[in-house]
Amino acid sequence: MTAQWISWWGFVAITIILLGFAALVLWKVFWDPHALDGLLSEPPGPNGEIKASLARFQFLIFTFVIAGLYLLLCIEAGTLIEIPGNVLALLGISGGTYVVSKTVSASENKTPPAAAPKARRATTAE
Repeated sequence: MTAQWISWWGFVAITIILLGFAALVLWKVFWDPHALDGLLSEPPGPNGEIKASLARFQFLIFTFVIAGLYLLLCIEAGTLIEIPGNVLALLGISGGTYVVSKTVSASENKTPPAAAPKARRATTAE
């Protein structure tokens, strides 16, 4: 087997996996309309409000754009290509932004522990 033949079968395998994930998401959305409700929003806050998450949206868009372009370039080249380091760095920054936003929102939702009641002084009635 030549290297081009192996890379072609690798490409076919990756494409089947990606299409399988897409089919799974579409199936889930078809059977449960609320399956993806929290995809781009933060969990409800203490007062029940739901906010859109820019970090989640950025991470989702960057991932799909980079994966789509990589797939397109692999199809054009006929082999698996090397992903430039700066693209991986941008994807890492996007993922890091998401992690930091999750950390911040988790720390905001924490309630401080209740203060322990102070001991009363016993007063003597004279």
